[in-house]
Amino acid sequence: MKKIKWSVLVFFVLALLLSAGTSYLALEQNAVTKEKAGGTKKLSIALINQDEGVIIDGEKIQFGKELMASVVNRKDQDWQTPLSDRYAEMGLKSGIYDLLITIPAGFSKQTMSPLDPSVTAVNPEKARLVYQISKTGNKDAEAEAERVALEKLNELNGQIIDVYFSTILASLHSAQDSIKKLVDKEETYGSVYNDHVNSPLSNYTQQFKTVQDYTGMSKESFRGLQDILKGFGTGLADGTKVNETYFQSLEKLAKNQETNALVTKSFAEQMTQNDSAMSTGDVSEQLANLKNSNDEIYRQFQKMEEERTLSTQVDSVQKYLDTVNEQVSMINTEVTTKLGDGLSDNVKRDLLNYISEQDSGTPRKISLDDLTDNQLNNLFNREIRETMEKIQNYDPTIFRDDMQDVNEYRNVIALAKLYEADHPSGWSVGLFQRAKPIPENDLTENAIEKLIAEKKRELESNDAHLGGDDYYSHEITLDLNFRKSDEIGDQQTIYFKPPTGFVIPDDSSVILAKLTDANKNKIGEAQYDNVLKRWYIELDKDATDGDAVAAELTVTLYIPKEDLDTLDLLAPIQLDVLYEQTREDSTNPLEPVILINKEQMATDLSYIITPSEVQDATEDAIKGITKELADKTATYVSPYYKLSELFKTYYGVDATGDIGYLEGQRLEPYVGDEGNGKHDSYYYQFKVDRITAIVSKITDNVTRFIHRDLVTFQQQIDESQTRIATTKDNANTLTDRLNETTTQAATMNVSVAKMLENVEAWRKASLDLLDKGGVVVTNTGDEKSATLALGSEFQGLLLQSKSLADSSKTNLNSADNVYKTFDAIDKQAKNIQNSGLGIVTQAQRLSLNMADKLGQDQTFSGNFSEVMSNSRVGDRQNEQLNSFLSNPVTKEKGMTIAAGDTFTPYLIVLVCFIVALFTGYVIAAQERKRKQEDDFEEEMALAYQNTPITLLTLGIGLIEGAIIGAISAYFLDLKNVMFVSWMGIIILIMLVFVMVATYLLRQLRMVGMFLLLVILAMYLFLTEAVGLKIGKDSILATIRLMSPLQYVENMLNGFAIRSDDWLVLMYSLIGAAVIGIVVNLFVWHRSKHAEGDDEDE
Repeated sequence: MKKIKWSVLVFFVLALLLSAGTSYLALEQNAVTKEKAGGTKKLSIALINQDEGVIIDGEKIQFGKELMASVVNRKDQDWQTPLSDRYAEMGLKSGIYDLLITIPAGFSKQTMSPLDPSVTAVNPEKARLVYQISKTGNKDAEAEAERVALEKLNELNGQIIDVYFSTILASLHSAQDSIKKLVDKEETYGSVYNDHVNSPLSNYTQQFKTVQDYTGMSKESFRGLQDILKGFGTGLADGTKVNETYFQSLEKLAKNQETNALVTKSFAEQMTQNDSAMSTGDVSEQLANLKNSNDEIYRQFQKMEEERTLSTQVDSVQKYLDTVNEQVSMINTEVTTKLGDGLSDNVKRDLLNYISEQDSGTPRKISLDDLTDNQLNNLFNREIRETMEKIQNYDPTIFRDDMQDVNEYRNVIALAKLYEADHPSGWSVGLFQRAKPIPENDLTENAIEKLIAEKKRELESNDAHLGGDDYYSHEITLDLNFRKSDEIGDQQTIYFKPPTGFVIPDDSSVILAKLTDANKNKIGEAQYDNVLKRWYIELDKDATDGDAVAAELTVTLYIPKEDLDTLDLLAPIQLDVLYEQTREDSTNPLEPVILINKEQMATDLSYIITPSEVQDATEDAIKGITKELADKTATYVSPYYKLSELFKTYYGVDATGDIGYLEGQRLEPYVGDEGNGKHDSYYYQFKVDRITAIVSKITDNVTRFIHRDLVTFQQQIDESQTRIATTKDNANTLTDRLNETTTQAATMNVSVAKMLENVEAWRKASLDLLDKGGVVVTNTGDEKSATLALGSEFQGLLLQSKSLADSSKTNLNSADNVYKTFDAIDKQAKNIQNSGLGIVTQAQRLSLNMADKLGQDQTFSGNFSEVMSNSRVGDRQNEQLNSFLSNPVTKEKGMTIAAGDTFTPYLIVLVCFIVALFTGYVIAAQERKRKQEDDFEEEMALAYQNTPITLLTLGIGLIEGAIIGAISAYFLDLKNVMFVSWMGIIILIMLVFVMVATYLLRQLRMVGMFLLLVILAMYLFLTEAVGLKIGKDSILATIRLMSPLQYVENMLNGFAIRSDDWLVLMYSLIGAAVIGIVVNLFVWHRSKHAEGDDEDE
């Protein structure tokens, strides 16, 4: 019988995963809705603020900014603030936002118009709050959007009314305070006027009379002062002339003294220097000695043949160093030649010939077995024998194919028999005929059978006799959610059939199902349709006209008595519920009932015996396994594992893998053969010849010391040569310095000759100094004569100064009385001036205060007039103003973004993926057909084989992308640069989809189709483009993030609203396209020969 192909098994597994996974993704939202009945998911709301604010009584009011600040951090909805109106509108059209609320410009100004003095309208215009809703099919979201808009409207009305009343109360309080301040300031200003104006004016007349009296006395005193000042002026003029003559003589004396001081100082310094220089000895004799010494030094540095000077000695040292360096180089060459790299090979060759005795004609070998006297080898063999004696079964057929490690047990038995062939003696009698079975336990199977029997007894207790037959009943329940009817009077109906294995009794009295609401009230009658063979329940119209309804469906299933034994109690019971909504149309007699909606409402999977009950029974059975059974099993299988490790360690054969290469072989000869690759086994290491390794080790140890000393010798040679080279360089440097010194000695001789000439000139200068000494003496006599003349002139000046001093005392006494009189006048005048200044200042301040008071009173009167100006129309209240104050803001519903108006990249992505899936399938099928027909295809490199099909795929992807891009750009009305960009993006997306789909279908075939459908399902059932709202923290949101198609949709949305991240996704797609092209070049298929072998199996 042929074995089942693995591909068939993989197909069933993938089909099961695909059906279960897509069902979960498609229907999980309904399950979440049932669990969270009555709850509403959060909306994505965009809030745009265009309000500039308004200034009222010096305070800036911004209702738009306050509303933004109050909702941004709230968690009731997903509030967002887009960068501009354009981004918000694009997000609303693309489905990113469910609701767009716009606070228009001038919002605060319109709301505060009753309090704005510049607005005099009797009927003020209400402010508008504009909102737009994205209608994409989710009615719950639309209703929630309407509710949120109304809530924000009421919130703004409350804030504005609070501002109105707070402003009015503030004005009234300000008026009250102004009246009180008015009285206080009137009293204050009266007191200030009396104290600072009236009193100073009464004292002002008396002070002025005192000033007149002091002025008369000042006139008399000042007449005597005039006569005295005339005589003082004449004497002062004469004294001035005498002083001028005195100052001129004094100036001449000062100039003569300054000139004589400089000459005297210069003469003294030169004479001192001359004396010091001349007292040091005979300068000429010392300079002559200096010149003789310098000539001797110069002679010493010259090279002379008859004498050995310093230069000739340096030349001899350089020649000696060259000779030594040449001898050291010769020694180094000889040592390196004899003890160089060939030393190790020579020693190794000689030792190998000596130990292996190759020259004797009978070479010998030395192994680890010989070195250990077979002790380690015997230890392994003894351990293997003892373990083989403990094995209780040598029959491989006793081990079942489904047992764990069955291949290892069987391989151990085969290796044991191979070992016995190499070691045939010393075994127990009948050892290899042992066939003891494995200890087993059947508690798990018995536990499930007991659970089934118990459930059958429970069903038998629910027996019923209906229509002449006997049945057993089983009840299941299902939670259903019915939405509110679109129009009052719509009929909602559900249909369902009995699951497989259950029947409907032929008895009209049987009530198979009932539908109740949350209060257990019945909301529909169950009826049976004999034509369609199904049950249906029509809901009461009153139940769904008002609101959505959460209901519970209870279904009683009947099992024929004779079918109980054949019924699989572990299988799931699937109940499919269909939903239909209809509406009566009395205007159309041909079709009085219109079908509004029809869909599959729910699919319920229930069990008679649940998987958890099976698991609990199995766990209880497992816990019942005794320790004795576990010990027996361990004792039975442990020798197999131990023997497996011994064979792996000793022979290098792994019993857990394939040992087919040992078939027809002897174990030890095979392992000991160097060409079979068992070098890591102990057996091979025990038998291999070790002479070469020993010789290599000895040679390395011996030559290592020689090489170490040789390296040290080489280092010493290098250091010696380095020192010789350094010494030679120093000798050259010394020669250069001797030459420089010789030159400097010649220069010094010239300098000494010049110095002698300078000394002679210095002596002549000293004689000139002696001549200047006489001039200094003559100048000193002239200075004395001028001083005597100055003394006689100064005598008359002193007499005149005394007379002037006496006159000055008299004038001072007379002027003192005048100054005292004028001082009194000045003080009195200052007092009068200060009094007048204070009066003027207080008068000005009083005037300014009165002006400020008048302005405040006018402002107060104006405020009352402005606040109350619009409160009346004639003699009656302004009812329109009262209506505005009670509801200052109204809402305005903008253009609704319907499903047809939105930009839905969801459809673009879906079209591209479906076309790519079809294209990839056709290309993969055609390639397989070509492979089957071309039996004589030439073998070539893998990349060259796949190049034609890859280029074909590339071209088709580009053509399809261009077609889809052009059509979609036409309907989206894209032009110019936008058209070119859109075409490039769609072509890139289509290229990536086609290359990836073709590769998966060519390389993985069925598995590739499974992966593509999984990617499609993850995107198709979880995208928000169809009105589906998924919590960001839910597991479905995580699954959606794993879908590559979701990122493509995000890129198209980003392109539409010009976000910053769509370019990153586009670059990622370019990389994916390159990878897709490369992997298509390396698609690998098994050869026809291998496929034929699989088919034979």
